[in-house]
Amino acid sequence: MRLSPLLCTRVRALFLCFACALTVNLAGQEAAVEGHVNDAEGTPLIGATVRVVGSVIGTTTDLDGRYDIEVPPGNIRLLYTYLGYQNLDTLVIVANGDRDIELNVIMRLSTANNLPELIVTSSRATGQLQALRNQQSALSVQTIIHSELFNQYPDITIAETVSRMPGVSIIRGVGEGQIVQVRGLPEQYTAVSLNGQRLPTIQPEADQEGTLDLIQSNLVEEVRVIKARTADMDGDAIGGTVDFRIRQPERKFEFLAQGGVGQNFGFDAGGNQGTGVTQLAGVLNSEIADEKLYALLAGSYLRQGRGTQQQIYDFVEGADGTRTISDARPNEVERLTERRGFVGGIELRPSIYNRLRIGFSSASTDEDITHRQLFARNLPDGASDLARRTSSWNKEKRLELLSLEVENNFPRTRLDYQLSFSQTSETLTDRLSSIAAARNGQTTFSEKALLDAQAASPFPGDALRLSETRQENIELREVVALFSVNVTRYLNKKKTSYLKSGVRYRSKDRNYGVFTANVPAPASPPVTLGSGEFPDLPEEPLVTELPDLREEGLRYSAQQRIWAGYAMFAANFTSRFSASAGVRYEGLEVDTYETDLDTFSFTEGSWLPNLNLTYRTNSTTKVRQVRQLRLSAYQAVARVNYSSFISGRRLPLIALDEFSRGNKGLRNTTSDNLDLTFERYGRRDGLVTVGLYYKRLKNPTLRVSTTDLTGVIPVYDTRLVNTASAELAGLEIGFYQNLGFLGLESGWRWFNLNGNYNFNALSAESRTFNFDSFTLPQAPRQTANLSVVYNNSAKGISVVVATNFRDRIFDRVLDNRTVYRNSVFSLDLAADYRFYGDFSVYLRANNISDHPFREYFGEPNDDDSNLRSDARYGAWGVIGIRYQPRGLPKRGLADGSR
Repeated sequence: MRLSPLLCTRVRALFLCFACALTVNLAGQEAAVEGHVNDAEGTPLIGATVRVVGSVIGTTTDLDGRYDIEVPPGNIRLLYTYLGYQNLDTLVIVANGDRDIELNVIMRLSTANNLPELIVTSSRATGQLQALRNQQSALSVQTIIHSELFNQYPDITIAETVSRMPGVSIIRGVGEGQIVQVRGLPEQYTAVSLNGQRLPTIQPEADQEGTLDLIQSNLVEEVRVIKARTADMDGDAIGGTVDFRIRQPERKFEFLAQGGVGQNFGFDAGGNQGTGVTQLAGVLNSEIADEKLYALLAGSYLRQGRGTQQQIYDFVEGADGTRTISDARPNEVERLTERRGFVGGIELRPSIYNRLRIGFSSASTDEDITHRQLFARNLPDGASDLARRTSSWNKEKRLELLSLEVENNFPRTRLDYQLSFSQTSETLTDRLSSIAAARNGQTTFSEKALLDAQAASPFPGDALRLSETRQENIELREVVALFSVNVTRYLNKKKTSYLKSGVRYRSKDRNYGVFTANVPAPASPPVTLGSGEFPDLPEEPLVTELPDLREEGLRYSAQQRIWAGYAMFAANFTSRFSASAGVRYEGLEVDTYETDLDTFSFTEGSWLPNLNLTYRTNSTTKVRQVRQLRLSAYQAVARVNYSSFISGRRLPLIALDEFSRGNKGLRNTTSDNLDLTFERYGRRDGLVTVGLYYKRLKNPTLRVSTTDLTGVIPVYDTRLVNTASAELAGLEIGFYQNLGFLGLESGWRWFNLNGNYNFNALSAESRTFNFDSFTLPQAPRQTANLSVVYNNSAKGISVVVATNFRDRIFDRVLDNRTVYRNSVFSLDLAADYRFYGDFSVYLRANNISDHPFREYFGEPNDDDSNLRSDARYGAWGVIGIRYQPRGLPKRGLADGSR
């Protein structure tokens, strides 16, 4: 894989910083080790000393023989001493992410003839249990799921995984989850990060299709959906932040290899793409140097052929107000998709207090697409147009991220900083289109013929002549550089309160280049098609020597600079009550440049306060017993993508027949937010959450499109506009529960139930549009999902049945009419069986329900609504074999030595 020259420069700079950082004293997030020290008869030993060997960290047991000590990640030696008893020296292995470790010891009397027996019992949270504990102790409302849980699901893209979390919904493209929404807000109000580092935009924009299908779920260790912000978080996340924690180097040795094949059961046009599925994945995680150096390599590959049939209609309104169909544009698509993902990481720990981590992530999606479409249109003068088009192209999406993370702990102060460079690109390579057309001056098509039309359907007068051939090349590149420094000053020895401040700088640079060429068909001899036939494509591109799309073919370049500073205070005032409050300032500078036009630029700033309160019903810190109430109030901003501030000139997009126009008058969206959440962490680490939230938005954005019918092929112009305001009030319910409490002997302990439900009450006001069905764009009123998990570790069997529902959404305005997407219900299945030793067989079945994806003019099911488009993508499945050695060292064990 080749990195761009710009990213290579960033790599060299990063490793220079790495060399400098080696001289800094580093430390990871500390974990609390607690427990009891008793004698052989169970009597607490009061005043026993517990200390970390080789350090000044130590404590003594209280009147109950209990102790509590904080230690950094690594292999920690704890020494227990008590007068008259044999000293005990034990090793505790503290992994990254550990927060609470229980370690109980029994000490024996010291005699000359009886050497002591060391008895150490240890327990800690790992996997999903640790994720729940991190969620419970967070300052603000979060939902966290670990790969231990979501790897059981039949999800390929990480967007589908996230959709199973409370408050999260997705929008699907080509039948797969691609776009993430938090709490029903449009995707432009959701921030996406990788290991806490903001990415180049992978949510869609006016000129970018960027989607989360770049990130494959088997490369992710943990997903955090942060629904209420604190001052140390980016302010441009009105809906929330989705943070994907990519797999990281760890102490334990881990190896995994799996491969599978499958089939799509949708439309098959019989082309070269086929409908097969191939899936591969591997992980290698190991300690390289004893307690000093750790490394991780992980990769994944998915190859999938898929066919689709879609119907598109348009309507005209008569004098009596009734609408009749005027256009039919059925099409069929063959798509061959290859996804590749790679994650690499190195973690250096010179001592138990030192840690430095370098990570690299790469993801790519390559698609070869063949598209055939019929255009049948009745004209107002009683004539009709008929055309057929064949198109073929390659589309590539790339994401590369290189990051450096450093942490540094002093007795009362913590310093951490991050540096990252990332790059995304979307490239359209040689989209060739051949168009054949004809006009019938005396005949119009019947409404039935238009409704029933398929791409290859014969039509009256279907004797088309080749009219022209087109070529399109488009390249979009965006580079993001980020640097942040955070300083935490603890105000007491127990670190129950602290002041935190920091600065953050983020720069984004984008280039967009376009090349197009049109060649009319030769008049003599004419190329005539038979009924139902499509024109052939040229064997070679029309133009092979292309201009540099970053120079001669550059349509625009844009820059965005964001600088931020914040200060916050957080404290656990009692075991029941904790709070955090802070303020953040973010400054913004935008510059856009277009060929033959003056540079457009502006600056602005935002003050963003926040307050988070948590009240617990009891004083224990054990997750099983915690019930807590959270209240959050904060302000946030959603910045219009800086590429939207270009001129109103038409800009060709990668999407077929799509153009965008800029709008320099756009304003950023701001919001006032109030959240109230109840959380109950119950038996068997179950979780129940109930949340109420309210958001008031000023200047929300809306996509407005118009159809251009001047040519043989209709095209769409889209621009972004501001509406006046919008309000959203919602209810969120989520639960995760093992059913073992119903009876341990009945087998219920193997079952888990996971589900959530969201309801949103929406309203919106516009200065321009006045529709009865107008509301907040792309915000579903209801979303829900339910999963039943059977996981019998004794028999090596795991089965997951998962359902997902998203209510209809208002998507955009097209030709001064509202366009809605229909509600979607999906059913997925996953099964695993360990049949021999470390070998298991797995099955994944996706989109079993094969739900249709439709668009309507007006709200679906209304009497005056009209079907605009209809598509199905088919069910698909994979069966494969996995090899994952068991019996490896388990993270979280304590060893003792006499």
